[in-house]
Amino acid sequence: MRNLCASLLIGATVLLSGCNTTPYDRATIYYDRTQFTTQVSKDFPDIKGPILQHGRCSLLISTPGSTTGTYHFCTFALTQDELYVQGWDATALKYKEILRVDLSTLSKVALDSYFRTNQVQLIEQRRQSALSVMIDDGGYHDTAATERVYETIKKRGVTVVKSEGMMMPPAPPTPVVIPIVIPK
Repeated sequence: MRNLCASLLIGATVLLSGCNTTPYDRATIYYDRTQFTTQVSKDFPDIKGPILQHGRCSLLISTPGSTTGTYHFCTFALTQDELYVQGWDATALKYKEILRVDLSTLSKVALDSYFRTNQVQLIEQRRQSALSVMIDDGGYHDTAATERVYETIKKRGVTVVKSEGMMMPPAPPTPVVIPIVIPK
């Protein structure tokens, strides 16, 4: 009986301790809130105007009308006129551009929500992208910050439309099982 109680206690402790790993977006994209504006201005000297909002993000890029696109972990900088989205080059220790959107060229903007996940969908003539802001430590979506990005873009006079659904990355490949029956 004593061994059973000890085993249950150890088992419960192991199950409740869980794993503590670094979120993948935090592990692959460098972001320091206090130094970000200085770093990104140095890496992209052609940024126009002061940065109104910045942070970690996830980005999907596709063609208009599609709900499947390529997925990127990233950081973003939003100014009054443009949205800059960058990845991190760990070899060169600087940001590299993934996407730059001039807000005056946007034809439509939409906000889509699914539980606690929000996406700002930016629709241009030949490109559609979906941006979700993440918390500074990575791993979780920041719903309020995503809504602030949407409101800032909406104030620029971009046409607001109803979303056609959340944009998602392509489905991962799955193994195909083909049963082979050998008659006797």
